[in-house]
Amino acid sequence: MNAASKDLWNRFLNLKVWSSGSERAPNKPLLALWALGRCLNGEERMPLYALVDQELTELLEKFGPVRKAIHTEQPFWRMRNDGAWEIDRPELVMQTLSGDAYKSSLMQHDIRGGFSEKDYDLLRRDDNLAWSIAESLLHAHFPATRHDEILRAVGMDPSARTLAATPEANDFALPMQQRRDAEFRRIVLDAYGGQCAVCAYGVRVEGNLVGVEAAHIRWRPARGPDEVRNGLALCVLHQKLFDEGAFTLTPRDLVVAVAAVASGPGFDDWLGRFRGRRLRIVPRAGEHPHPKFLRWHGLQVFRSPEEIY
Repeated sequence: MNAASKDLWNRFLNLKVWSSGSERAPNKPLLALWALGRCLNGEERMPLYALVDQELTELLEKFGPVRKAIHTEQPFWRMRNDGAWEIDRPELVMQTLSGDAYKSSLMQHDIRGGFSEKDYDLLRRDDNLAWSIAESLLHAHFPATRHDEILRAVGMDPSARTLAATPEANDFALPMQQRRDAEFRRIVLDAYGGQCAVCAYGVRVEGNLVGVEAAHIRWRPARGPDEVRNGLALCVLHQKLFDEGAFTLTPRDLVVAVAAVASGPGFDDWLGRFRGRRLRIVPRAGEHPHPKFLRWHGLQVFRSPEEIY
């Protein structure tokens, strides 16, 4: 990776993401991924804010926490400060006392925003760089179970991803990460006896456990620790549903709460019938999911937080 490419990669890696306690705010990462998808597909560099507002709102509704109001104007305006975005005719935009843009002003003046011409051209010439940035953003802000779905939503084909390594993925760092993953998986699966905590699935083939994984309750990208009380043993289907926010567990009694928005074929068999039930597999004393991690999941991932909070 040459100096220009590394500089661009670092600017995206160091996006200043709004934070308040443990709240998730994937607004900037999703905007950057959306723009990367447009770049790889050869779409216009500087789309109208009106289009950004429409499509980023849809992404935030699907991949962000449930919020009463979604503010797309904030990442659209603020990402300029990260050196990863530019706005045409910013002098026309009315600003709040805190320096944010008024959404109405962005709309009224047909303001456009996007990558700089230099960065856009660099990304167009180097698919590996664009994919490396996309992978870095995904790993920094979302669990692996959601990566492919996000890529498809921003117009990037997961099957086309490259295996380009990021600058930090050296021969030492990757094995260390793999060891941490393996240890977390070991202690969580051991605590639950190698069975899904929700449905008790635990099929083995010649002694090897198949289709049960250790899921973080508070996601690792959200500073969730690799400890047994931040883990659940879940079959691959319930892990996916858990990370999607289709269900959560009540912090006090470990009862399954199912999101009102979940439905469709198979719902009753794989999700609905567990509503209101305690976990099928409960770990040993001292290894139960910690209420603080379950509360985070209920407020930041679960699609119906108003049902339990």
